[in-house]
Amino acid sequence: MSSAEHSPEHHAASYETLARLIERELELICTRDYEALETLKSERDALIASLPQTPPASARPALQRAALMNKRLEIEILRLREALLLDAANVERVGRTARGYSPPREPRRHVEASA
Repeated sequence: MSSAEHSPEHHAASYETLARLIERELELICTRDYEALETLKSERDALIASLPQTPPASARPALQRAALMNKRLEIEILRLREALLLDAANVERVGRTARGYSPPREPRRHVEASA
């Protein structure tokens, strides 16, 4: 790593990039683009791994924004989960209703094969 990569300015820019990645994740969750989300998650994980253990003071605004965006992301994931659970329950209910309208099954006749 060069000395520029160790500078506080470089790390502050990295935290800004992190905040933008989380914003993009929020957009992808809202559009349900899960493939792009998986790719972006890998990019975010790599960026986080490259950050120092202790962020510089100059990263505070970006970190605060990232934390807020991450909270919004969590909320959207919970909303999406709830919507999926409601959809699944609705599919089950519709299936039960449809089975109620189907003609009754005739019992299967069993042949006694003993002699």
